[in-house]
Amino acid sequence: MKYHIETLPKIFLLILLYLTSLYSYLLFHNLSELFSIIIAFAIYMIAFNSKKYMGNSYLIFIAIAYLFVGIIDLLHTLSYKGMQIFKDYDYYANQLWIAARYMESISLLFAYLYLDDRKKVNTYLVSFIYFIVSSILIASIFYFKVFPVCFIDGIGLTPFKKISEYIICLILTLNLIILCKNKKKFDEEVFYYLYWSIIFTIISELAFTFYIDNYGFSNLIGHYFKIFAFYCIYKAIIQTSLVRPYDIIFRELKEAKESAEIANKAKSDFLSNMSHELRTPLNAVLGYAQILKKDSNLTESQINHIDIIDKSGKHLLNLINEVLDLAKIEARKIDINKETFIFIDFLNTISDMIKIKTFQKGIEFYSEFDENLPYAVIFDEKRLGQILINLLGNAVKFTEKGCIKFKVTALENKKIRFQIEDTGIGIPEQNLKDIFSPFVQIGEKARKIEGTGLGLTISQRLVRLMDSELNVKSTFGIGSLFWFDIEIEKTENYLNQEAAKNRNNIIGFKGEKKIILVVDDIQENRMLLIDLLSKVGFDVYEASNGKECLEKAHIINPDLIFMDIVMPVMSGLEAIEQIRDSSELKSIKVIVSSASPSTPNKEELFTTYKFDDFIFKPIEIQNVFDTIQNHLNISWIYEEKQEKNIQKNEEHQLIIVPPPKPELDLIYKLSKIGDLIELKKELERIEKMDNKYLLFTDKINGLLKTFQIKQVQKLIEKYMGTYVNKNE
Repeated sequence: MKYHIETLPKIFLLILLYLTSLYSYLLFHNLSELFSIIIAFAIYMIAFNSKKYMGNSYLIFIAIAYLFVGIIDLLHTLSYKGMQIFKDYDYYANQLWIAARYMESISLLFAYLYLDDRKKVNTYLVSFIYFIVSSILIASIFYFKVFPVCFIDGIGLTPFKKISEYIICLILTLNLIILCKNKKKFDEEVFYYLYWSIIFTIISELAFTFYIDNYGFSNLIGHYFKIFAFYCIYKAIIQTSLVRPYDIIFRELKEAKESAEIANKAKSDFLSNMSHELRTPLNAVLGYAQILKKDSNLTESQINHIDIIDKSGKHLLNLINEVLDLAKIEARKIDINKETFIFIDFLNTISDMIKIKTFQKGIEFYSEFDENLPYAVIFDEKRLGQILINLLGNAVKFTEKGCIKFKVTALENKKIRFQIEDTGIGIPEQNLKDIFSPFVQIGEKARKIEGTGLGLTISQRLVRLMDSELNVKSTFGIGSLFWFDIEIEKTENYLNQEAAKNRNNIIGFKGEKKIILVVDDIQENRMLLIDLLSKVGFDVYEASNGKECLEKAHIINPDLIFMDIVMPVMSGLEAIEQIRDSSELKSIKVIVSSASPSTPNKEELFTTYKFDDFIFKPIEIQNVFDTIQNHLNISWIYEEKQEKNIQKNEEHQLIIVPPPKPELDLIYKLSKIGDLIELKKELERIEKMDNKYLLFTDKINGLLKTFQIKQVQKLIEKYMGTYVNKNE
């Protein structure tokens, strides 16, 4: 029905055009030629203004050719018998017709050379050549009058005109053959229209070999087929270019987009798989590090070693997360998740982290927080922290001397400005536009510094997700200033959770026994949860895949299942489906755990598979306990360790013997000026003085390894106070 509706107006116009020819053939001729001239000029305008988007030069070459064909056709129209513009000769039009058709057919033939992306057309050179050729043809017709005669009044067409029409038909046939051989390089619809355009042009040329009168019937038929031919060109190039631009003008762009999407999917799949492979061993490393840290029997040295394992593992995890975050942002799969937190504590934590790094490098760090900042806020603490740590971390990396300033100011309309200023190497003005590009590191200094080169890219894109913009001012050799303003909602109804953070170790739970089934194809992941949960009183069983999970679940009837997603034999999600379909098992609580960042949206998974909760690997122990408590409605039993700690501290005070006061004074002075190298040398000297000082030097060295300089000073002040009391 739609086809018929679109066709009716075209038939009506053709009938109207025919009726026009009955009234005045000259009017019909002018209208039909004007149609083809407008199309020729439009092709040039569209192609010329779109040339920077085109991978090959085929359309640009055609456009230039049709511009000059259109100019000659315009002269053909103006010189047609009866127009009375060129009064010295009535048959210039026939000569101009042959000139234009030769130019059109030969140009179409040469245009195929530019289907190859490697061949680029020099538009100015080609335009100049066409200008020269057109000028010679026009001059040979109007001025020199050497162009062969094409029509003789009373006789009709000359042999030259007829032979030329046949030659043009042969050239067009060759065009048709080449077009068919290159069919795959054209969109299917575009090929169809170009094919019929050439067919109609051949029929038109053949029709122009029969007439003996410029107003004759075969001339009329020839012009009709010329209209059909140019209409097909219009459909192939102009309309298709405007309605579906990638089909012709942006065809290469469409293909590039498809290739980019395929490559992007391959990249995402690769990152997803690599993330899973890297997170799996990290889950075991970080999980056991957390378990070991809870052991109250560890020595100071062992605690420090575990801290190093924990921090190194988390650093590796952060590097993985940076790459994955960029992939998620590019795929628009990352959201701002708001939660309530104490704002000033958050800022102080960030500052404390940076202070350690600046102290290590021997540069100053200043933080200035507006007194009007809200106490508690609702915002994405994780993402905001990620941005600030990236910016402040960069400032530390690229500052060798001077200072770093971290300033946070309350603005109007709930907005808060975050400002990081440094006296580092700065950024050359010509490179400012590149600093937010992924994997870009400016200058030799940057390339020598560890990192992925993604920090600023991720920060900029996260700030944009927060409806703001990351701004930068920098002077090469002097320093840089980064700032952004974001709207943060403050809250008065904040439930203090600090007590929860400082809870003692969990040693059990109240109530009847609970059975937990841990399902994971990686043995280390199973052992981690088994060790953790069995120590607090759960009966824990294990399974290595979904099929084994179902078999054991029917036997032990667990209260809760920790289910991995990606497993051989049967995946976790398949197992959950069967659990929910089973009348015996459907009431079991199922917690899904995954190391894969490409896991679908949690809400979609909840709806489809009806599990109860979701945790990411590497797991956080407290997160595991909180999740179990929420779904099994149990109360934890905590270790009563306050008195033990006091007793332990008293024992340590009795055992640790400080060195003499001169040595204490020197250590204190070195800690104040931040000379860690000399401080460690002094501790080595004290160790050699007497073995009884070993516990003291161990204690100080342990604090120095984690850059707890303030704690070192407080400890020394305490022992210096002991000397004062003794003297009194």
